[in-house]
Amino acid sequence: MTNYLIKNIIVLDTNSEHNGKKADVLIESGRIKQIDKSIENANAETIDFSGAYLAPGFCDLYVNINDPGFEYREDINSVANAALAGGFTTICATANNHPITQTKAQIEYIINNSKNTPITILPIGAVTENFDGKTPTEMLDMHHAGAIAFSDLPHGIKDSGVLLRALQYVQPFDGLIITLPFDKTLVGDGQVNESEVSVRMGMKGITNLSEYSIVQRDIELLKYTGGKIHFVGISTKESIDLIRNAKIEKLNVTCSVFVHHLISDENDVKNFDSNYKVFPPLRTSEDQQALIEGLKDGTVDCISTQHTPLNIDEKNVEFEVADFGIIGLETAFGLLNKKLENEISKERLIELLSTNPRKI
Repeated sequence: MTNYLIKNIIVLDTNSEHNGKKADVLIESGRIKQIDKSIENANAETIDFSGAYLAPGFCDLYVNINDPGFEYREDINSVANAALAGGFTTICATANNHPITQTKAQIEYIINNSKNTPITILPIGAVTENFDGKTPTEMLDMHHAGAIAFSDLPHGIKDSGVLLRALQYVQPFDGLIITLPFDKTLVGDGQVNESEVSVRMGMKGITNLSEYSIVQRDIELLKYTGGKIHFVGISTKESIDLIRNAKIEKLNVTCSVFVHHLISDENDVKNFDSNYKVFPPLRTSEDQQALIEGLKDGTVDCISTQHTPLNIDEKNVEFEVADFGIIGLETAFGLLNKKLENEISKERLIELLSTNPRKI
């Protein structure tokens, strides 16, 4: 195996004495051997990485791997390559496959197939069978097989009793419930954020209420049951306020926001570009600023990509019939670094992409 000497790379790691400084890195047999201000090694291939950054591997809590069942969109090998290109060394795979990841065997399928990739893929098991919102899965079996959390992503859990029992069921093994908060009856056939923009576009809007009403419900359930819950894809100012207060009350709640909600807002859909059709929809600049303030004060724990590969026939069509979804693994750090460089330090950005999601 070739040895490499990386020159002039900027280290971003608060645990390193070289944090924020240029350094040289010697890699031997695929492992980091030495990091120092200056290294010389005639037996290693030297590469100049001026302007690039070295950080702990990123971790994403919400990735659609589409394998098994939707390999025409993405498979385990292609998603691993996309993750690696973006600096992600660990990704958490939603249960939204075919068949849905809801049994011990399906958990083992993902774990075993990911062993042939250069990254770690951690499976998330479904909360209800076939995402029916009613029938609980065998979460304990999946936990023992290697499931790291449980969620019906991209669906919400509309039945309060089901979520209550799920929070209770996973407590003996300190399990985590992940939820994308939205009230489907309030979303309806909505296409974009409900605002002046949706009116001008002639599109049905998705109100902020559809999100924060469920955040409020879930927080109340968590108060009653105990346990752990993680909200993904928080997109509204009201939700941020609710989660901030829940943390003040010392509830075991964490949350993440998506890259696209931090770098884009509702104005990007004005020209009916279906590439920007995502769920939750791109919100107002005021909502976006609330998310950024949440990143700064610790209300938001981490950033996810919601990486959702789609076939061209599902995306390159009229806006109304296009599927919700956007890819993001390869571009996350670059886009965030460009958008937030005057708002958030690079060290904090690394925490949000690497350290914090791993803790969760």
